[in-house]
Formats: sequence, C-alpha cells, structure tokens
Amino acid sequence: MFEFVQQESTLLGNSAAIRELAHKDTARILVLSDSHGNAEVVRAILRCFGMASDALCFCGDGSRDFLSVLARSLSDADFAKCLPPVAAIAQGNGDDSTCTIRTANNIQSFSVPHTKLFVAAGKVIFLTHGHLYDVYYGSKELYHAAKREKASLALFGHTHIPYAKEEGDILLLNPGSCARPRRGSPNSFALVTFNHKGTGYQFFAVTEDMQFEPYQPPHEEISLLWS
Repeated sequence: MFEFVQQESTLLGNSAAIRELAHKDTARILVLSDSHGNAEVVRAILRCFGMASDALCFCGDGSRDFLSVLARSLSDADFAKCLPPVAAIAQGNGDDSTCTIRTANNIQSFSVPHTKLFVAAGKVIFLTHGHLYDVYYGSKELYHAAKREKASLALFGHTHIPYAKEEGDILLLNPGSCARPRRGSPNSFALVTFNHKGTGYQFFAVTEDMQFEPYQPPHEEISLLWS
C-alpha cells in the first residue's frame, strides 16, 4: 500500500516498495501531467487506474494538485488502496521547487525536482516537465538528456499534447494534459508497461462525464507553433 512519505531520492513511497519496483519482472507506470488546478481529474484517474499500476509519474504543472490528492491516503483508507506503491514528480514551469501540504494532523513539505531518475523493472526512467529542454520545438534536446542518463523511457509534459516516439532505444512519451489539452486533443493520460517483450503504452482520453476511453493521438512531430 502507498505510504505518503518522501524519500531522500524525492520518490514518494516506502523504501522497500521502491527497491521492489526496480527489480520487478514487469512494471506498469501510470503517467499524468499538467493538471493546472484540477485535482478532481487526478483523483478520478487514480481511483480507476492506480490500483493496477506499479508506479505513478506526474510530469509537472499541478504539483499541489498531485500531492494533495496523494495526501488523501492518510485519511481515506479506501482511496489509499487505489494508489500505486511508488510515485515520482517533476517540477513544471508553473510549480515551485517545494510544496507544502496540510493534512489532518500535520504540515509536510515536499521537494519537487526539475528532473528525476528512477528504475522500474530494471529500466531507467527519466522524468521531467520539458520546458528546460525546449520541447515546444521538438524532442531532440530531451532525447540527448535521456540518452546521457542511459534511460529507456523519457516522460515529459509542458506541451499539453499527447505524443509518443521511439528514438533509438528510448521511448519519448508525453501523456498530454489531464485538464487543459491543446491542438484539439482531449484531456488525456497514459499507461506504460515494461516486460520481457519490451515496452508498450496506451493513451486514454478523459470524457466530460469523467469516463476513460482508449485514445490514439496523431503521429506527428512535437511543435507548439500553433495559431
């Protein structure tokens, strides 16, 4: 079960769960980004998909939403059962480097790093928001940053446009925005799976009545030079 505590590494969860995630044969990663004040959609996604996931990644711009939703696990045992045992967060351009969350019995401060590396099923995951790598104009800088870290998966947000591309042996994936989509895309998020067969992913659209439908975004190069 998820433990609402931040390790020195900035990962959320207990140390045993983090070690177990690194050595699993198969890992399922739930990826969200850019909630921009909409904690309700974060909570709804976690209620539906969190229990079947091994880890949760938030790619920034909504860190307070994300952490406040996770904090509900302290007072809601049923909701706590819905959460993956490990969570990771990255600082968006609209986030602070620290976030203070008030719970029923305490006030806790959490570090929100610009980038985070962690291991799932033996694969290195590179998590960031994307603004430091000019993702408005393409994924080249992000790819090289992930390659330097020997990552197999680079997760990012910032563009609010769902996107996935395999570049060499690295999967670059943006789940889109779960609250403020752009370019005609729906509110969206993604699931990524590592196993002995390789890496797979599935996007989901969030409907107006908070239902979730499989979604395939257009295959196009990232660019935010929209009108």
